[in-house]
Order: sequence, then structure tokens, then C-alpha cells
Amino acid sequence: MEKKENKFEDREKLTSKIDTLLEGFEIKDEKGYEEKSSSNVETGFGEIDLEEIKEIHKNNVPSDSQSEQKGFGYKGLGSRRIYYNKDIDEYIYEVIEPDLSDSEKELLEKLVYLFGVSADIDVSGFKEVEKNQYLENALEKIIIDNHIEISNDTKDRIFYHIFQDFIGYGKIDIFMHDIGIEDISCDGTNSPVFIYHKDLESIRTNVVFNDSDELDNFVVKLAQICNKQISVYNPIVDGKLEDGSRLSVTLSKTVTRDSNFTIRRFREEPLTPIDLIDSNTLSLDMAAYFWLAIQYNSSILFCGGTASGKTTSLNALALFIPYSHKIVSIEDTREVNLPHENWIAGTTRTGFSQAEESKSGKDIDMFDLTRAALRQRPKVIIVGEVRGREAYTLFQAMTTGHLSYSTVHAGDIRTLIQRLESPPISLPRSLLTALDAVVFMNSVSVDQKPVRRFTSVTEIIKLDSGSNRLITFTPFSWFSESDVFNMEDGSRIFQRIKSENSWSDKEFEKEFENRKKVLSWMLNNNRRSYKDVAKIISQYYKNPSSVLEKIEEDGL
Repeated sequence: MEKKENKFEDREKLTSKIDTLLEGFEIKDEKGYEEKSSSNVETGFGEIDLEEIKEIHKNNVPSDSQSEQKGFGYKGLGSRRIYYNKDIDEYIYEVIEPDLSDSEKELLEKLVYLFGVSADIDVSGFKEVEKNQYLENALEKIIIDNHIEISNDTKDRIFYHIFQDFIGYGKIDIFMHDIGIEDISCDGTNSPVFIYHKDLESIRTNVVFNDSDELDNFVVKLAQICNKQISVYNPIVDGKLEDGSRLSVTLSKTVTRDSNFTIRRFREEPLTPIDLIDSNTLSLDMAAYFWLAIQYNSSILFCGGTASGKTTSLNALALFIPYSHKIVSIEDTREVNLPHENWIAGTTRTGFSQAEESKSGKDIDMFDLTRAALRQRPKVIIVGEVRGREAYTLFQAMTTGHLSYSTVHAGDIRTLIQRLESPPISLPRSLLTALDAVVFMNSVSVDQKPVRRFTSVTEIIKLDSGSNRLITFTPFSWFSESDVFNMEDGSRIFQRIKSENSWSDKEFEKEFENRKKVLSWMLNNNRRSYKDVAKIISQYYKNPSSVLEKIEEDGL
């Protein structure tokens, strides 16, 4: 997937020439352009056409109203706006919610009190729609029984805030329903909540917790949603919210001055290999490579920095695991989401012990789960992140024929080896040869936009006994200058697959091209939901010729 060549060598000069570029066109509105003269403009950088001018204007000129989205909360009364603040040269995420007068705030408090007195039903097992219906009916009954006179508009505004606090996530409720947001973080009182946007990276918002008691109560609420207790004795809590998002909270006046929290959003619809191809996170050739590698028993480690997309990519490529395989996943916080039926999802459980020597039977860590997994005779073991002594058991499992997939924080092969050989992991280097491949991922900037890329794929060949060095081969690498992936011949995994199946070079090349054809068809026909992708991959495993025939007929 080659990137279009950039005709401009100096983007700063390009930005300063925006007005010149648009002289031949009249901007009718935010998205419309009307040509005045020629369809090409000479800029001193060479001629560009109208489509390029539109793209330059869209990507390089901040507007006062970048984007607005409505329809959040009760009856869709909430909205958000992302705009560029020219005074501070930053984007601002603005939450817009119904304002309440002082009398309306008093009425809200009255309704909340009366609801607390009258509510006698446990709604913890209710679905969100059922919770909304129950709360609305209960509030309407309170208004009628207490002869409260209230206009429909006022009632809707008050209900908006009650629903947000009782069923939603309070001040951050809109953040939790904006699909463009990946992370939400609050560093303390009187500091704006920051969000990490998939297109704009880290930007500040207009949401602020001004009162320490309010923030303390909010982090306690977040912990309780995760069925965890936070206190002075246990001031740091990690958990999983109802929608699957990862939560980390700290209580004030313990290890930090103010309470704080960070939420890493969870996608209800997991990404698939087709999504990764479409976003150029990996190439079509790389996707076909992983399809073959995973089907034919290759253990893979996904490495990169924080928020580089390790777990997301592991989850996406796990769709290539044959559906007959038994899978056991092991995580601190549940993130892996698979369509496979023969799958056991395990998560750790923390008691009150803070050190290994004081560990009790109530503590179940990654090591315990990894040992238990081996007794369940899985074909595949997925460990969310390797951090400690569970790594030794995992690598031992690889040597005995268990396929293993996991993530590690490491930016390159040298850092990875150092991380695995050092405490608390302390793996002997000889065990690293149990790995078949290591994927390195990074969050990088392309055209001044944050993107994620598979920067390299490294195969582990062997350990040189004389020098004690790992011999590796890199079949794929990413070039930042052109944003393209390079594929090298000589993959050891490919050689093994050919040998195991007694394929000639020509037969293997045909199979490789067939996988690319299926992936390309799904991409071109927008078949990217994880259920659709899983169904097509499963069909290919059962009867590849029928899948290829259906693709030829375009009737799958």
C-alpha cells in the first residue's frame, strides 16, 4: 500500500502558502468549493489540482469549529464540540450540557432525595435500557405523587443530569460515549480533564473537578462500578468498567495529593485484520503472512510502547487462530475479545496482600493462572502482558507445543532481550528460541497525524552457541520516509510451512496469493466486522476452494 508522493518538500512553506493556493477558488462553505478559473494553480512548488487544494485546506488550516456532535445523554440533550483555540494554539474538547437555574438545581436535589427514599429495587442486573426505563418511571411517579409542577423542558433538563449521575458516568459521561476517544485522564482538582483523541492525540477539555470531595466521591464510584473497594489502606485500584474499559484510580492524601483516574476505552466491536490493513497499520502481505504463521503453529510476541496498539493487534490477529483450537487467555484486566467458542477467559484476582511473601489464597496472579491453564490442555495460551515469573511457565509451554501469544513493553529486539533476561522475568536466553516471531509496534506521526504501525517483524532463528547471540531474520520492515512496508524473501516460518505441507515454491506462492485475495476481497467489500471476518476465515479453513469460488462470483 504505497503512499501518494508528497509534491511539497517543505510543509512550513506549504502552510504559509495556503491563501495563495486558494486564490483561484471561492470557498462557499466549510466543505464546498467553487472554481473561479483554472482547475490547476501554479504555486512555485509545481502545479496542484483542486482535490489537493481541498485536502491541504482541510488538514492545515485550523477552524474555529472543527467538529460538533450532538445526541448524548437523556433525549440527546448533550453535545460536544472540538475547536481550535488560536490564543493558546491548541484544540479544545468542549462538553455542552443543559444549564440549570438555582431553582432547578433545588428541584433536582429534591427529586434525588425522594428517589433515594422510595427506591427499593436492586437494578444491578438490569440492562441499560431497563435501568433507563425504571428510573424514568420512578421519577415521573415521584413528580405526580408529590404534586410537583414542572414544565416539560425543565423536566428534561433535570432528568438529563439525574440520568447522567445515576446511570452514566457523571461529568465524563459524554467522553465515555464518544467513539473518537481512546483515553480519559484526570490529574486532580482544578485541572482540566484530558482526553486522547484518535485523530488529535492529547487535548484538554472544559470539564474540571473543582472540589476535592467531589473528585474523591467520583473515584470511589468508579472503583465500585468495577466491584472494587478503594480506601486509605488500599488507595490504588485497577479494574474493568461495565463496558470493558480499563480503569486505574488513586485516592487522595495517600500516594498523591489529589485523587486521580485514567480510563482506557474499550471497543465494543474489536478491530480485525481488515481494519489494520485499511489503516495501513500493516500491509496486505503482512496480514497474509500472519494468517499462515498463526494457522501453522507459530508463537508470536507483540512488543511496543504504551498505547502502541499491542493488545489491539494481538486481538485482531487472533481471529486467524483455527476455530477448533482450545484457547485460554490470561489477563489482569479483561481486554481480549474473541468469537471462538472453545475459549476460557481468565483474569487475576487481588486480595489484600501487597507482597509475594504475604500472598494468601485469595490472591490469584498471572503465574497461578498460567499454571492452571497448562492443566486444561489448551492448544493456544494468550497472556495479556508478560511482566513477571509467569513468563518462565509461558515459554516452557511453548517448548512443549503450546502456541502462545502475548505482549511486552519493548521497542526493539535488544531491549526485549534485556527485559526478558532481567528481574523480575529472568528468562534464560536459550528459552527465547521457543518464540517464532516478534512484532514491534509504534505510535508514529505520518503527515502530522498520529498513527500506529508495525515497524518490523523479526523471526527468531537460533541461539549461536559460540557467541550466545540470538540469530534473527527480519521479513518485514517499515520505512518512515515513505510510509511503506518492505518484504524480504527468506522467511524461516515460510520455509517450515512449506516443508510441513510438502509444498513446492509454486504451490506455496499460490496459497499465499489466495490468502491475500480473500483479505483484499473483504477489504474492498467492507466486510470488516469481527463476526464477518471470523466467519469467512472459518469457512476458508473448512473449504478454501469454495470460498475462492464464491469470491470470484462476488457472492460470499
